[in-house]
Amino acid sequence: MAFPDIPDPSGRFLPPTTHPGWLAQLDRVIEPPDLATCPQTEDPLGVDGPRILYHATMRTVQTPALKKAVAVARRLWLVGGPRSEGPLHLAVDGPGETGMTTVLRQIGRAYEGIVRDRLPADPKRLPVIHINTPLAPSSRLDMSVPFAEFLGHKHTKDPETSQRSTDMTGPVCHVMKTRGTRLALVDGVDRLDNSELKTAFDYFGYLAAECNVSFVYCGVGSREIVNEARRGKRPVPPDGGAGGIPTLAVNPIPYSADDYDLFHQVVKALDEDLRLHQHSPGDLLKLAAHLHRRTGGYMKPLSYLICQSAQEAIETGIEAITEELLDNQLVGRFADDPILQI
Repeated sequence: MAFPDIPDPSGRFLPPTTHPGWLAQLDRVIEPPDLATCPQTEDPLGVDGPRILYHATMRTVQTPALKKAVAVARRLWLVGGPRSEGPLHLAVDGPGETGMTTVLRQIGRAYEGIVRDRLPADPKRLPVIHINTPLAPSSRLDMSVPFAEFLGHKHTKDPETSQRSTDMTGPVCHVMKTRGTRLALVDGVDRLDNSELKTAFDYFGYLAAECNVSFVYCGVGSREIVNEARRGKRPVPPDGGAGGIPTLAVNPIPYSADDYDLFHQVVKALDEDLRLHQHSPGDLLKLAAHLHRRTGGYMKPLSYLICQSAQEAIETGIEAITEELLDNQLVGRFADDPILQI
């Protein structure tokens, strides 16, 4: 069965693991709507209302890890010349839901921004490739496929009659060499099965050496996965210490009586970006302790919690975020199973 292509001129729904989707995310600018142009109304709001759409995402809060990502991109650019030691590789590691993927993509966005600023404009240039590690049905891992998909290459014999993949390493290398690719973002390395580690990282190593490309690996435990991958086994969690691949750690934001400044900065940034008629500056900051209890300082649930609470505040007409409204949301981190509370 063939499905027609559905155009998406805005690129809003294209995954960033395709080149058009990556460019759409790279060039996307989120601007808060002007409250003066969005008066309160008793009429039901549609899903395309400007404030509803804005609070679906809001702007990315600059956490320490995201700020560090910009510095990491600068370092990768500066060391990305023809060094005899070969390119530098990094890992983005931390617990799940801390925003590691956002940090990974921030590195890519910052790197591509540097390229645009430093080099003459060239529509054919492709400095960054972003992939997810693929699954391997029937124990057949083909690492060329996600690279080919990012580049828009057809990689199957015949999608209508066969799912057999064609190795795309040659065309992938040609594009990377001729179109200035210098950085590859690899998300989800923790999804690789034990038996796939050596194959996958041998492939990444080949591309890095052949095309002089730096790799940034992302996933829970990515530092130890990368360090041990060539041994063909998944490591046990480390007891501590350093060594191996340089790692950008992404951790939950702490909050306690002695350590609250950082979480307050994050909440303050979210507070300032809300566009609710009954919201006063600092209102969200008053809920900081409750927000941390609901999210544990993990950025993904915190972002979803604020965004969905703001949308409900608009839909119900209360136009403010309250503790009760926060507790009405399905997202967050719960000490008890929320299903048992129904």
